[in-house]
Amino acid sequence: MISKTSAAMSVKRQFHITFGHTKDHSIDYLTGILLDSRLTTVQSIEKLTVSQLDWQYAPGWNTIGALLSHMEAIEHFFRIEFVLGRKLTTEENGHWTPALDMGEHLPKLITGKSVDQYMHELTASRQMLVDAVRHLSFEEFTRKIEGYYDEQTGCNLAWALYHMMEDEIYHRGQISMIRKLYAAHHGSGEG
Repeated sequence: MISKTSAAMSVKRQFHITFGHTKDHSIDYLTGILLDSRLTTVQSIEKLTVSQLDWQYAPGWNTIGALLSHMEAIEHFFRIEFVLGRKLTTEENGHWTPALDMGEHLPKLITGKSVDQYMHELTASRQMLVDAVRHLSFEEFTRKIEGYYDEQTGCNLAWALYHMMEDEIYHRGQISMIRKLYAAHHGSGEG
């Protein structure tokens, strides 16, 4: 269980997934992947400065901080909509929409927050998702979700959560690229 930012920073990757935490091994497998993918993300950003987090290569480009906010927002959205099975409240929608949509909202996502704040938020959101997922039955995990991708007649929760993690890993690649651009732009080898 990862519950504090300092704990997340001191935890090393285990390189194996443990089973027996839930009645269903598929849930254990998913939670192992969820925890490891977030730990890898947190480890990849733990030494970034506010300048690196908020830097834009060019106007309209994503920042590392905006991408981290997006990861957190997507996670809350998937937990609420797909795992808990309810729509976002008006308040939740107002809070998460800028980070979900980015684009025109990007200026609102350049916040001056420290890496510790981002790591705390990312660690907390992942723990909330893991806690929710650990209570799923196999039937809930494999249930069909209508309307997610209409051309393919929906998806199941297992795929939706895979897709959420796929999105995080894709954005972690973007973060790596932005770090390299930042280092090149600022004449340092620290990317």
